[in-house]
Amino acid sequence: MGQGVRPKILIASSYKGQVASLSEYLKELSAQIDLLHAGDGRDALALTTTHNIHLFIVDCFLKGSLNGFELCRSIRSSGDAYRHTPIVLTLSGHLIPEHSRGISAGADLLLHAPVVKEELWRMVVLLLGAASQSKKRQESASQEEIIELTPPNRVLH
Repeated sequence: MGQGVRPKILIASSYKGQVASLSEYLKELSAQIDLLHAGDGRDALALTTTHNIHLFIVDCFLKGSLNGFELCRSIRSSGDAYRHTPIVLTLSGHLIPEHSRGISAGADLLLHAPVVKEELWRMVVLLLGAASQSKKRQESASQEEIIELTPPNRVLH
């Protein structure tokens, strides 16, 4: 059994208020989380080359040359390193076309803004837990394990 690894979560959003609230929620969930931030898609992709990201939270309305949907596609097509890394895409509304575009782009789960803290916690715990279990089952995986998170309140039903 390998040594526990602090989960690294990359928040890709052009909106400082959204970054601040998501960061606050995630730090409330666990001090064991390492947070990275990117203000646009190109910066987010650059961070994937220098850090081992365990979960992406991507705003669909990223400013710059890559919007959130395009960033999801780029992450998924960047090779084996991030092909199965969980992506949560934040959406601005409840429009069916946005849902379809998000899933088609490679998002694992969708969150609607403004993000509800307990819903974010459920998704993060679920996705990081599933990723950790998947790594444990892979024989050729490295011996590191992602630290499992436990929410401060019972939010999982």
